[in-house]
Amino acid sequence: QGIIPTDTKMNITLKSNRTQGTVELHLMTSNYSVIRAVVIFAEHLFEGEACMLHPVPPSNNVIVQISPAKDVQTTMTIKALAGLSASSVQYHVFESVYVMPKFAMYHAIDEHQLPKKPEGYCQFELTKRPNWVWSWLQKSFINLEEQMPQPRGADRSVVLDANFISLRTGEPLCISMSSEQGGMMTIRTDDIEDAGELIQDLCGFLQVTELESTANFPEEMEKFKQVLLRVDEYNAVRLKLTAEMADSANLVKALIVKAEDYRMLSDMTHLKKVFAGLQQTNGDLIAEYNKRSNNHQQLLTQLKEVNMMIQKAAKLRV
Repeated sequence: QGIIPTDTKMNITLKSNRTQGTVELHLMTSNYSVIRAVVIFAEHLFEGEACMLHPVPPSNNVIVQISPAKDVQTTMTIKALAGLSASSVQYHVFESVYVMPKFAMYHAIDEHQLPKKPEGYCQFELTKRPNWVWSWLQKSFINLEEQMPQPRGADRSVVLDANFISLRTGEPLCISMSSEQGGMMTIRTDDIEDAGELIQDLCGFLQVTELESTANFPEEMEKFKQVLLRVDEYNAVRLKLTAEMADSANLVKALIVKAEDYRMLSDMTHLKKVFAGLQQTNGDLIAEYNKRSNNHQQLLTQLKEVNMMIQKAAKLRV
């Protein structure tokens, strides 16, 4: 029931689990002391921004599975209760602050382990030393070596080559740098949003204020073409519906004038016919309005997609 040794330390590491598709937070005591409970406070990682774990039975090594929905650098406040044994009544609380890198959901792999080579890429000149780029990779990703490995490919101009696979989607990501033109950086991925986030984070780390890039994302552009075609379709339908509604509105006006004439002439038979036609036209107008409203919502949805694509493409440069 005693107190844990005074030299007890809490070691915290992050590892990627490709099988589970998650990032694992490992908490381990430096001796035989066991961890009774773990509380983690962090934004964007957990529902309610907090997570509590009770290992059963208590162990000196606890693994917390984390699967963030978005790539965001997060500061975790970790509190762990450690005791001498599972039956301890006195516990020591270890408090730690641990930063989860922005791109922790990417698992580092060798080039030969890539399931495929991404077709999409973004290329730009970067007159920075490869070691600085490797420092950024170490800060933004996990499980990378301290020393920058030498590229193993046949291309001698390549000075940096890092390959990853997304734990969320299983899609590959390749980041390379060659010595051409003083430094040419290439980011290969089929997701234009991921490429933009990587470029913005890299330029922020290296304090690059201006950057021009050349990009080609065949899959994304094919989807974008379909969006633009739908925008044209919905816009054509909108113009047609507007014209039809204008015709119906003019018909309503004419019928109201006719009805007033028949009322003044006390011609009830024709008055009833006019009102029946008016009711029918009014029903048609309401139906046309509902069609136009649905079309307008669909058009707005597609225009939002266009706007999002413009924002994604804008992030490919600084």
